[in-house]
Amino acid sequence: MRASERSSKHRNGQDIQLQPNAVPQWDNGDTYPQPDCLNDTFWRWEFLRRRADYRQDWEKYYRPTYEYDVACANDPKYPTRYRKKTFSPDHPAFKARMPNSLEKYHLSGLPNPAIAKPWMLSFDSNYGRIYFGQGPDWLGGGEEVSLCLSEWRVAAIFDLKKPLLPQFDKVKTDLMEWQEHQVGRNLERRKIRDEWPMYLRVLDAVGLGVPFGKIGRTLLDIQEEDVAEARIAQLYKHACQISLHFPC
Repeated sequence: MRASERSSKHRNGQDIQLQPNAVPQWDNGDTYPQPDCLNDTFWRWEFLRRRADYRQDWEKYYRPTYEYDVACANDPKYPTRYRKKTFSPDHPAFKARMPNSLEKYHLSGLPNPAIAKPWMLSFDSNYGRIYFGQGPDWLGGGEEVSLCLSEWRVAAIFDLKKPLLPQFDKVKTDLMEWQEHQVGRNLERRKIRDEWPMYLRVLDAVGLGVPFGKIGRTLLDIQEEDVAEARIAQLYKHACQISLHFPC
């Protein structure tokens, strides 16, 4: 992100150096990653860290996390075996702890949105998990497991003693039929990375309050105001969709 002065906030007798949530120069494509420069994890991060709700959650949770970590590190009664290195919020290894971060963002902790490449960045999915039956003696409860599923989620049972491919095919067919019935369409999406740098530039420009018409003239060289506004509105819509539902 664009270099700028860091702000300093005083917490628990220590200075916390924070990189402001600056954005690249939206009118300069050289400040943005190219399609093949990032893997899917970091492309997903590029869209996520621009979301307003993510930044708000970061602002809410990074201070309590840091204060707690510092307090534990300075407490002689805190068990030594649980101590770990304390990182400041502007460090790539720091992650703010948020109660429902895994459900909302698929992250076990929130990296600083001002950092382009956080350490150990990994998105966890709340779908596709595998549970194995343990037999009739497991916990004395048998192998029938009751699942409490939220809306739009489905569980499927597979038999490991039978061929898997026919089971996969049947489940896939059934799921696609149910998806079309419940949602109204199949949601198979292709990743078109070539457009993603442009999406980021549009998101950043809109975030700075730049009018759609000016964005269209600058990025697409469209001089007609109405045409420029319509095209940028379309790109902005697609960019927001990816930010909320990154194609896995």
